[in-house]
Amino acid sequence: MDGKRIYLCCATCVQLFDKNPEQYTDHHLGHEHHHHIPTTATLRLKEKEHLTDNIWAFRFTADQPLSWTPGQFIRIEIPHDTPDDEGTKRWFTISSTPHDGFIQITTRVTDTTFKQALATLNVGEKVQLIEQPDGDFVWQESYEPLVFVAGGIGITPFYSMLKARGYSGQPVSATLIYNGRTDDLPFKAEFSEASERHPEFRVQYVIGEPLTAEKLTEIVPDINSSQVFISGPEPMVEALGKQLEDNGLSSDSLHQDFFPHYSEANY
Repeated sequence: MDGKRIYLCCATCVQLFDKNPEQYTDHHLGHEHHHHIPTTATLRLKEKEHLTDNIWAFRFTADQPLSWTPGQFIRIEIPHDTPDDEGTKRWFTISSTPHDGFIQITTRVTDTTFKQALATLNVGEKVQLIEQPDGDFVWQESYEPLVFVAGGIGITPFYSMLKARGYSGQPVSATLIYNGRTDDLPFKAEFSEASERHPEFRVQYVIGEPLTAEKLTEIVPDINSSQVFISGPEPMVEALGKQLEDNGLSSDSLHQDFFPHYSEANY
């Protein structure tokens, strides 16, 4: 780019760069682009809830109006002592919907210094919001079937999309394929209830085995004529997307959301 060498940390950064490379300068790399919110914006912890395994939900209120489309992400900062290589800033999908009245992030609490700082926040304490909601991994109306493929914690954008559709009374016409290392997965009860209320919604669990294009085609035989959304650890999303394209899925029908810092060993 004009003789500059740009280093991008993950596939999500690459997607944002490809959409608008002109917004990247020496001082604005990665996800820090023109949607950047002033550092005076804060989120105050309202409550936190243990969901299952090492997965927690953290619910915040914002000190200024915040709007988003279900499926989008934010970036927050939690300054803390002696941060490790993952630093003090992190992107999270907003797993709540605008009608919930709070901003929820749902994540695995691991041993990284950032996650430990998040886990030890007390109700009423604040974190810095450094990037407002962004991203185009959102519900898209289509005449083709919608297939949602979630790897572990990659379920969060689908949860907010599906919850918002149900709340607004719109059809939830989608097939969700939910993959996990174990069956300790968040939101299973909610998806079960949704499938009972919405016969057009189908959920299929794949536990203890990696997803492949062959497995997806077994579950959804017409997957090549579907709009396919894949969310999860970056290596899984990239590999599965390539397999599907090699098997005939159009690149225009493939939508991917990459979760940095996760692998098939910890998603």
